[in-house]
Amino acid sequence: MGVLQTFSGRFRAVHYLLAALMVISAIPARAFAVGEEATTKNVVFKVSGSVVEIYYDLVAPPNVYSKITLVLKKRFARGFLYLPVEVSGDVGEKVFAGENKKITWKLTPEFPRGLPGEDCFFAVDVEIGKEAERGISTTYWIVGGAAVVGGIVTAILLSKGTKEVPPTPSRAFPGPPGRP
Repeated sequence: MGVLQTFSGRFRAVHYLLAALMVISAIPARAFAVGEEATTKNVVFKVSGSVVEIYYDLVAPPNVYSKITLVLKKRFARGFLYLPVEVSGDVGEKVFAGENKKITWKLTPEFPRGLPGEDCFFAVDVEIGKEAERGISTTYWIVGGAAVVGGIVTAILLSKGTKEVPPTPSRAFPGPPGRP
C-alpha cells in the first residue's frame, strides 16, 4: 500500500484541507482586493538651484506598498518623456499612502543647463506592487507548508510499523504460582 493511499485512507479530511490550503495559498492576495487602486494628487514642484523638489499626495489602500515612478514631461511636446535617475525620498517600490510625500531630484548631473524649457511638468506614476501586502513573506508560507506536509508524511510513515514488541522473559525471577 502506497504512502498516499495510507494517507487518504486514514486522514481523508486532512488530505482535502491541505489540498484546499495549497490552492488558496497559490492565489495572490491582490486577487481578493477588488477595486483597490492607487493614485497621486496635488503634484507640485519647485526648483532650488541644482535640486528639484516634487511634492505629492499618495492615495492608496492602507498598509500596502506602492511603486512610485517620477516622469518629466513637456506640455507642448507630447512625445517627450524622461525618467530622472538621481532621485531620492518617497520614490521607488516601497512607498506607503500619505500626504506631502517628497521626491528630491539632483538636476545638474542629468541636465547641467537646467530644465529643458518652460513647459516642463512632473507626473508621479503609481502602481500597487506585486508583493505589496505587508505581512509574512510568500517564502515563509511555502517553507512552512512544506514543513507541515513533510511532518505529516513522516508521522504516517513512522506510525506504520510501531507495534511494541513485548520484552523477552527474564529468568531472574520465577514465574507466578499456579492457581488453586
